[in-house]
Amino acid sequence: MAGFGCERYAQGTIAPLRAQALTIRDARDHVGVLIAADIIAFDHTTVQQVRRSLLRTHGLSPSQVMLAASHTHWGPPTLYRMNYAAGVVNPWYLKFLEDTLIRLAGEALAKQIPAKFSYTVFDTRIGACRRTPDGHGSVKWGPYPEGSYDPRTPVLCIDRGGRAGPIVLVSHACHPTSSGSVAKWSPEYPGAMRLRIEQGLGSRSRAMFAMGCGADAKVTRRDRDGKLVFAASPLHARQAGTKLANAVLDHLASASPDALSPQLTTTLAAGSLTFGRRYSRRQMEELAYETPPDQGDRWWARQAISCPFTEKRCRYEVQAWRLGDLTLIGLEGEVCSGLGPIARALARTPLSASIAYVNDAVGYIPTAQIVREGGYEGESAHRAYFLPAPFTRNIEREFAAVVRRAVAKQSCGPIT
Repeated sequence: MAGFGCERYAQGTIAPLRAQALTIRDARDHVGVLIAADIIAFDHTTVQQVRRSLLRTHGLSPSQVMLAASHTHWGPPTLYRMNYAAGVVNPWYLKFLEDTLIRLAGEALAKQIPAKFSYTVFDTRIGACRRTPDGHGSVKWGPYPEGSYDPRTPVLCIDRGGRAGPIVLVSHACHPTSSGSVAKWSPEYPGAMRLRIEQGLGSRSRAMFAMGCGADAKVTRRDRDGKLVFAASPLHARQAGTKLANAVLDHLASASPDALSPQLTTTLAAGSLTFGRRYSRRQMEELAYETPPDQGDRWWARQAISCPFTEKRCRYEVQAWRLGDLTLIGLEGEVCSGLGPIARALARTPLSASIAYVNDAVGYIPTAQIVREGGYEGESAHRAYFLPAPFTRNIEREFAAVVRRAVAKQSCGPIT
């Protein structure tokens, strides 16, 4: 199983992992395909395989195909560029996954029916920042409700009339790591959220989930003494997903979503993020041979020594879809909460939403403040993704430059 730097093998199933494909064809016959799956992340090669297949069979360009991972930590390894201690890829599972996603996209493209799109957004919380100041200038792991957390919860509503039930796409920015030490397949809280929404809206409805910019947030709860702690059991995960779903259903019952005009524009832009100072050979060998064998850092160092990563920069892509007055910004990697508002502010439409864990999983994307503070997301998380070094304090400027490039390719004027 993927998601933590320790040996884990699935010994059963809490709930099935789900994959879904949503296709949008606008009045001008422009198409977008959104694929969502309960995996920790998409490898770059999987994204390329799916896009190349859909280009060959349906003439879709890369900008028209977006893949969004729920980031469950109770799914199979899917990344070639990940610390082997966090789970080694099974190529035969990847073949099954890619074949399934391509088949689903083809079926969705063949089953399109008229629909009306609308959008609404509200704020809610199921967790808290996991970066707690220790009082000595460093950061420790623990619930920190005063810390950064992006409560913005966008909801895309698709009304398919009397022919089929509605589709509701929800995004929320909180790590799906609330099931504790259980070793069973699970879609985590996003799965419980989908099921509750589908119960609330009727059997013909479909709910989808896309992770927001919540790489530095975890699901929390109150213990018997009223203390805020991290959720750590399948029951806690189910409760968090149900809480999120109920908040969505309550909001939909009272909200008046904004209607979106039937024109879709899709763009894709690339840039790069700079790596900071690397470890010396001596430091790498100390990690490789002196670190306890049950620590993932030992195996990251050995992997890096065996397969050196020499690039000074990391390629980074941003995908932007405009549907009427809404810009949906798809961000690669584990994006921290402070970057979601930055991306949304760069949109050129009245409405905007940002989702992370889209397409390639390049690693943790921290804010400049997190880089300065250090801690897992700012200093050592690169080891989980087999990167050579943390990013620099220029991260926000470089990140924003790619987002600007993606939204700049879209029309600035109103769509009628």
